[in-house]
Amino acid sequence: MTSAVLDTHTAEEFRAATERAAVYPDDAGILLLTGEDARDLLNRLSTNEIDPDAPAGEVAVTVLTSDRGRIVDLVYVIHCGDHQVMITSPGQQQNVTDFLDKYTIMEDLEVEDITEKTSLLRLTGPRAADILGGVSDDGILVVDPPTDPDDPDRPPTRYLLADDPDDAARIASDLGAAGAVSISAETAEALRIAQARPAHGSEMSDTYNPLEAGLIGAIDFHKGCYIGQEVIARLDTYHKVQKYLVSLRFDADPAEAGALPGSRLVNDDGAAMGLVTSATVVPSPDGARIIGLGYVRTAAVQIGAALQVVAEEESGDTGITARIIAQPLLFGGEKPGPGR
Repeated sequence: MTSAVLDTHTAEEFRAATERAAVYPDDAGILLLTGEDARDLLNRLSTNEIDPDAPAGEVAVTVLTSDRGRIVDLVYVIHCGDHQVMITSPGQQQNVTDFLDKYTIMEDLEVEDITEKTSLLRLTGPRAADILGGVSDDGILVVDPPTDPDDPDRPPTRYLLADDPDDAARIASDLGAAGAVSISAETAEALRIAQARPAHGSEMSDTYNPLEAGLIGAIDFHKGCYIGQEVIARLDTYHKVQKYLVSLRFDADPAEAGALPGSRLVNDDGAAMGLVTSATVVPSPDGARIIGLGYVRTAAVQIGAALQVVAEEESGDTGITARIIAQPLLFGGEKPGPGR
């Protein structure tokens, strides 16, 4: 569970990132997958379609789930012709490797952790595409992850991978000269929460399933079986999802942001309705305000609804109100079936 508080400098970074573009190092895990069966196996193990016959350059987003339908990790698979590059959540590359090893029987697949050998940058913001188009990306693998097709105004996020740290440093410098602001880890975390991107350990873990986490757009309900498929399909078909990830705005002093993750959410009668998973302070025209992410029971998910915040280890009301401002779907809603 995470939180971040913006000082004056990081507030300026945040404004620049949301109005222009931001570039910053990303500590995601990077795996190299080789072997003729790599894409076919990934297709049989994960929620989304990984077409073995797709052209080189395709980027697929998919979720690895346990046999109980819980999230192992959200990953991006980049088809590089004779090999695949997989981007995992930070620190999850060994967990993902173990998952793949568990279900690799006779398939031709080798997995190598190349995180320490690879420099990874993230570029995001409304001017990101224009800025990137104006610089040389020689030596850099540019990855365009899928986005929400129902939200064309949502700024895209691009990954920039380089085998040579000097290439990464050069491209970061060139992007800065073209108008992208370099931001701190604190600002990057605030940006993540503002963009409603779930993070492993906060909004993604074996506590949650991908439907709850708003990842339905990374699920193909019309493909063959995968690990956890029966559970996820049943939850969707019979509308049994118990809670959903929501974006929150808090009526509280910015200094209280750090204490919010882990707090419980209750209704006016004191009944448990959810949990705050992340919180941060962002600038606004009216001054600094706290926003966050959390899980709320399905019956209570209503845009504009207000819930009361109760401290993690206390039963008393903190006097803080959390208002639901969105139910984010990172990759859009359910995919239409064939022929639709």
